[in-house]
Amino acid sequence: MKKILLAGVLGIGLFSACNDNYLEKYPLTSLTEQNAFLDYSNYKAYMYPCYELFTNTTIQTNFKENSLNSQRYGDWYAGLVTIRDNEFNPYAYQTITQTTSGGGWDFSYIRRINIMLSHLGDGVLNQKEAAHWRSVGFFFSAWWYMELIDRFGDVPWVNTVLNETSPEVYAERTPRAEVADSIIARLEYAAENLGDFNDGDNTITVDVIKAALSRFLLREGTWAKYHGLDEPYGEYLRKCLAVSQELMTKYPTLYYGGGTESEDAAGYGELWTTENLNNIPGVIFYKQYLDGLLMHRGNDFEHIAAHRVDVPQYTVDMFLMKNGYPINNPNSGYKGGKGKDMWDTFESRDPRLYQNIQPPYVVAANTTGTSDYVTTFPTWQFLKEGDINEGHTVTADEAVKYRKYIDYMGINDKCLRGGSFGGQGMKRCPGQNWGASLTPSSPNLTTDSRVAYMCSRTGYYTWKHYDMWEFSTGSSAYCTSDKPIFKIEEILLNYAEAAWELGLFDQTVADKTINLLRDRAGVSPMNVSMITSDFDPMRDKGNAPWWTGKGGKLGNYEVDPVLWEIRRERQIELFGEGFGFYDIRRWAKAAYYVNRQPCGMWIEANDNPYGTKASKYSGNFVDYETIMTVGQASGENNNVGSGWIYTYPSPLTKGGWLDTYYLMMVPTNEIVLNPKLTQNPGYNELFGLN
Repeated sequence: MKKILLAGVLGIGLFSACNDNYLEKYPLTSLTEQNAFLDYSNYKAYMYPCYELFTNTTIQTNFKENSLNSQRYGDWYAGLVTIRDNEFNPYAYQTITQTTSGGGWDFSYIRRINIMLSHLGDGVLNQKEAAHWRSVGFFFSAWWYMELIDRFGDVPWVNTVLNETSPEVYAERTPRAEVADSIIARLEYAAENLGDFNDGDNTITVDVIKAALSRFLLREGTWAKYHGLDEPYGEYLRKCLAVSQELMTKYPTLYYGGGTESEDAAGYGELWTTENLNNIPGVIFYKQYLDGLLMHRGNDFEHIAAHRVDVPQYTVDMFLMKNGYPINNPNSGYKGGKGKDMWDTFESRDPRLYQNIQPPYVVAANTTGTSDYVTTFPTWQFLKEGDINEGHTVTADEAVKYRKYIDYMGINDKCLRGGSFGGQGMKRCPGQNWGASLTPSSPNLTTDSRVAYMCSRTGYYTWKHYDMWEFSTGSSAYCTSDKPIFKIEEILLNYAEAAWELGLFDQTVADKTINLLRDRAGVSPMNVSMITSDFDPMRDKGNAPWWTGKGGKLGNYEVDPVLWEIRRERQIELFGEGFGFYDIRRWAKAAYYVNRQPCGMWIEANDNPYGTKASKYSGNFVDYETIMTVGQASGENNNVGSGWIYTYPSPLTKGGWLDTYYLMMVPTNEIVLNPKLTQNPGYNELFGLN
C-alpha cells in the first residue's frame, strides 16, 4: 500500500543549500517564529503571502498583470497559439535548454507553510481553530505540490521543518504515487475541516478546495492512465465525479452576462472583462482588482503592439459551427477554406470564436476635422458600395459584410480611452489602441504599415481580455476587471471527461455538462448518438502525418469520437486560460499537438478585401492542405499569388516533440547538492550529462 504522507510532524519543507535564504532559521518576513503565532490573527497574517500562489506564473493557468506572463505559455507550449515575432515554441523546435537552477523546483512556500503547521500544537488556538489553519496549510501545500509533480513527477516530500543538518535534505525523491495520494488526502482533509471562520473577503472556502480537488483528480487520473503509471486512476476519476457533482449542484447556473452586451456567448466573454465577479453565477473564486490599489494590464496589452499572441489556422478550425458540427463534417455548412475570406471562415461559427479572436471588419477613418490624439481622437465611417479603400473598390456585398461583426459585437462609435474618458462595452468593433487611435481593419496584418498596434501575423488576433471601458495608458497597470481562478465551467468539463474515462458518459451527462456550455454560447447541443466514427473526418486517428519525428513514440493512439468532442469542448471553453500544456501532456498527446506546422489565414496577394496598404499582402504563403495531408510544407515567396499565410517551418524540420519533455528537467545544481536526487528520463542523454 502506498503511504499517504499527511500527518506525522506537521511541518513539511525542503531545505536547499543552493539558496542562501534557506539558511535562515525563519522566513525572511517581518514575522519570526517568536512573534508569528501568538493569536489567531497572527496565523492569518503569516499565511497571507501564500495567496501569491494564485498569481505565481510558474502555474500556467494563473493570471498575473497580463496573460502574456503566464496563461499564454500554457497554450503556446501546447501549440494552440503562436507568437507573432518569430518566437519559436521551444518544445516544437527542440530549443529547450539545460536547467541548472529554478524551473519551478522551489520549496519556499512549502517551508513557510510547514513552519506554521509545526506551531499548531502551541496551545494558542482551540481545536477548531487549529483544524482550520491546518486545512489552510494543507490546501496551499497541496496546491503547490500539484504543480511540482506535474512538472517533475517524483518530488521530495518530508515531514519536518528542515535545516542544514536535517538528514531529509539529502533524501531521495518521493515516488509520484505517494505524493499524489498525499495531495488528495490533504485536500480532502481541508474540505472537511476548514470550518466557518472569517479570514477576510475572497479567501479560500470549502468550494475552492473542492475545485482544486476536481482539477487534480482528473489531471492525475488521466496522466496515470495514459502514461501507464501504477496509480489507482479509476478511484481518482470516481472521486473527481463525486466532488465535481457537489459543486455542480451548488453552482447550477452559468453567467450569461451583465446585459450590456447582446451577442451570443457574451457571458462567456464577460467572465474576463467584468469589474466585479463577486456573486457572479458560476464563479467559485476570483482575483480581485481595485482602482488605485491593485491593477493589471490584461485589457491594456490587447489594445497595443506589445500583444504578440496569434492563433494558427488549425486552432481556428477546431471551433465548431453553430449547428454543432465540426467544419469538416459534410453537414456543417462551412463556407471557409481555400479561396475564401475571413468572413467565410467565421460564418455561422461557435460564437466563442469571436470572443477569443477579433472578427473581421473594415471601416474608413473620417478625414474631416482635426485630431490631436490628446483631447480629441479620430472617428470613423462605414464603407459604402463604390468607395475606394486603400486602392480597393468596395462592392455591394463587401459593404454589407464589412459591418457584419461590428453590428453583431456592438459598435464602438466613439474612440475613447475608457475610464473617465468614456468608452463602454466589451469587445466592440472597430478596435483601437490605448490612445484611442483607430484600427480601421481586422485582420490587421503585420504587412500593413498603417497601424502598428493590434496587429497579427496569422490574421487571427486574440482578444480574450479586451474591453472598451477599462482605462489604460499603454505603459502602466490601470485595469480593474476581476479575473476568475475557479469557475463552474471547468468543473463541468472535468465531470464530462472523467465520466467518459469511466465508461459513464451518455446523453444525460452531456446535457448536464457540455450542453450547458453550448446553450450559453448559442451552439446546438451535443447529440451523443450522432457522434460516429466519421463525425469529424479530421479526428486524431493515431496516424497524423506530423506525428513522425525524433520523439512522439508515446500516445499515438486513436482517440474515440466522443472523447475527441469532449476534449474539443474543453479546449474551446478554456481557450486562452493556460490549460493547454497540462492537458496535452496528461493525454500523452503532446506530439500530435506540438508537431503541427502553424500557418495563418488564406489570402490573396493583390486586391484583397481587408484594407491593407494598397490592397496588397507582401508576405509568404504556404499550402495548408499539404500540411494537413503530408505533415509539412515549405513557404513560398509569391507576391502575386494566393495561399495561406506562412508563419513557421514545420517542427519536424528540427525534430519536433521529444517524449523526454513530458516531465521537466530536475535542476542540475540540486543534484550536485544532493546526489540522491535522480534526473528525469532522457535529459542526461539530451545534454550529454553523466
